[in-house]
Amino acid sequence: MNNRKLFSLVGLMLIMILVVSACGKSSMDKSKSDNSTGSNYDMGAPAAESELAYDSKPKTAEDGKSKDYGDAGGVSNTSVITTEETPAQAQDKIIRRFMLDVETQAFDSLITKIDSEIGRLGGYVENSKISGKPIYYNNEARYGSIVVRIPRDKVDEFVNVVKEEANVVNNQESTENVTLQYTDMESRKKSLEIEQERLFVLLEKAVTLENVITLESRLSEIRYELQNYETQLRTYDNLVEYSTVTLSIQEVERMTTVIEEKQSVGARIKNGFNDTIYNLSEGLKNFFVWFVVNVPYLLIWAVIIIIAVLIIRRYFKKKNRKSITPPSQGPNPPLI
Repeated sequence: MNNRKLFSLVGLMLIMILVVSACGKSSMDKSKSDNSTGSNYDMGAPAAESELAYDSKPKTAEDGKSKDYGDAGGVSNTSVITTEETPAQAQDKIIRRFMLDVETQAFDSLITKIDSEIGRLGGYVENSKISGKPIYYNNEARYGSIVVRIPRDKVDEFVNVVKEEANVVNNQESTENVTLQYTDMESRKKSLEIEQERLFVLLEKAVTLENVITLESRLSEIRYELQNYETQLRTYDNLVEYSTVTLSIQEVERMTTVIEEKQSVGARIKNGFNDTIYNLSEGLKNFFVWFVVNVPYLLIWAVIIIIAVLIIRRYFKKKNRKSITPPSQGPNPPLI
């Protein structure tokens, strides 16, 4: 009998413990539910304001991550943006530049040929300047400076045509690889575009004027940065797709000898002697041309000089005559 009472007492205590624990758990769950639904309004702030917190710093190429505003506008730092490789990034971005100093005895023909090749190859003239007069008019030779843009796959053909048509005295070529700069700009531009889209979503949900102003300010900064990146990318694309060729064209009567190998003493003497004879002949021809052209001026000056000499000689003759005249004598003495 005692054992039965003992077991009954123990069972009753277990049942009471279970009932109390169940009630406590139900009360705690209800409290948590009430706190979670009303926490946004405890400080008197609307729910939309809590969604407007974001990091306005744009993603850089070194970070490799971007702030995730989430569907409701919240901030999440766990998403990683991975951009697929675009066709522009599949190959290196190489900028090629050429500088050619050339001489020609047929200036007009060379200019015509260059213009024809530019049109045939699909290029264009970026800058052009021609000065001077033809050699057969005076001793002043013509000079031309032309900056040409040629498609990168045809620029070698254009340079070879110039070398065939003129005497190249100086040839320089430079290349610049801008692949890293181009890829970095594309990455920054993509990050700013994603941030801009998310800011538009937040702007639609904004309630207070302060939040609207903050978002509009950041959107203005993003638009400005996007325009700069787009301009730089277009500039790079143009420089890569169209190589730059700078031509300095000099009209000459005699081509400059391009020495590719070291000359012997005899060859140097021969070339020097030929240069001396050429310079003397050119000097005599230039003097003869100058003399014939200036004959009228020389005749006028000759007449002026002759008249001046005659006047001076006449003046000195008169002066000499006066100095030679004998002095006058007094009256004769009377005869005795």
